[in-house]
Formats: sequence, structure tokens, C-alpha cells
Amino acid sequence: MLSASCSSRSASFLVLAAALAATITMAAPADIKPRAGGRSQVYTKCKNSGQFALTFDDGPYNYQGQIVDALDKHGATGTFFLNGNNYDCIYDKADELIDTFNAGHIIGSHTWSHAEITKLSASQLNQELEKVEVALKKILGIKPKLFRPPYGNYDDDALEVLAQRGYSTIMWSMDSGDSTGHGPSYSRKQYEDQASRYPAPGIGLNHETYRTTADDVVPQAVEVLQEHGYKLVSVAECLGLEAYEYVGGKTNRDSSWHC
Repeated sequence: MLSASCSSRSASFLVLAAALAATITMAAPADIKPRAGGRSQVYTKCKNSGQFALTFDDGPYNYQGQIVDALDKHGATGTFFLNGNNYDCIYDKADELIDTFNAGHIIGSHTWSHAEITKLSASQLNQELEKVEVALKKILGIKPKLFRPPYGNYDDDALEVLAQRGYSTIMWSMDSGDSTGHGPSYSRKQYEDQASRYPAPGIGLNHETYRTTADDVVPQAVEVLQEHGYKLVSVAECLGLEAYEYVGGKTNRDSSWHC
């Protein structure tokens, strides 16, 4: 007979699995094929009226768990665009990343080293994307389909590579300003202005690497947006996109888990 704690964990897993089913296509890694031609579709805001997506770049880092707690407290879903080795090594933050994923938040790619993709060859960009994919496969058993270009820069050549790897390119309609020298009062004002525009849909840019974003901005942003009626959802939900190419098959930590 299962213990009460085991039953609770089993129920939680089933709830998470059901939630993920709405945003993923189940497939084995070997089934992933390069796409022929075309460019990655670029999105700047949610499609659905009354929805807003909070996104967080440049992690995983020290404040991801704090941001997740603030989102979870209010039933909000975030989207985290991760580097492999930027502020920290992704393998060193594996436990925090697993917690974020298991809480139902969405994980996307932001290149391995926060590279300026318009300055990379196709081969170099593929390497940046591949290394993140390998890490996320090991840690979470996923291959993401959502990508955010570092610095918000992209060109046709980069979009072609991204399309070949199955990515949608996610930009933003509102910048909190946390990475451009603005303090938390400025960021809070951006969210207050966004809230006043309800139900206009949008995507908000934040960076999980700033303590002030975790401490002073995210809790207020969630509250003010919800008070005005916004439903805070993932980028995948608000755009009607699949979040992952596949889910399943993560590996145990071994000597390859390093940057």
C-alpha cells in the first residue's frame, strides 16, 4: 500500500503531466528532424486578449526559486529563457531548474553563452543551441521549442537556423528595464502602465539575475496585473505554441554534467 506522502507525490505528478500535455508533442529524441527551409516565426506579444506572459532571461541563477515562489503564490506561470553558462553553469543549478520545471513553468533557450547570434556563423549558432539542448535533455529530459535571442537581435540567417531546429522566436512588447540600468521603481511603473491597458495582450521582459527583480518587481507586477484582470500565462499558452519537442528521458548526474 502506498503511504500518504507517496500518494500525494503521485497525484502531483499526474497533475503536472496533464498540464504539460497541453503544450508538448511526445516524441523520441531520434524522431527530431531538421526542417527544410523557412525562417523561425517571430512573436512579440500574446495573441489572446486579457493574457500576459512574464518572461525571465539569463538564468539559471540565484533568484530563480524566489521568482517561482512569487509566481506560484498567485497561480501565475512564468517562462524562463536559459543560458548554459552565463551568470552560472546550468549543471550547477540543476536542482533549482528541476523545481522550476516541476512547478509547471516553461523552459526555453537563450543560447549557451548569451551569444550575439547575428555575429555567429550557422555552425557556431548550431553549437550554441545544441549545447543547451544537451544540458536540458540531461537535466529535465526536454528539448525546448521556444527561443529568445540575446540582446533581442536576430537576422534572416539566424532565423533560418532556428527554423531548422524547430524553434519559435520570442521577443517582447514590454521591457521592465532591469537590465538597462533602471531601478525597481521604473520597472514597477512599466507594469502599472501595462495593467492600465488591460485587456491588451503582451509579453514582459525581465531578467532573473537581479535581486531587485525578484524582491521588488515580480511580486508587485503579478499583483497589479491580476488586479486589473490579466491572466498570467506561459508564452506557449498565450501564443498557442508547443513548448517542447519532446518530454521524457532525463539522465542521472554523471561526470559530463559540467560547463
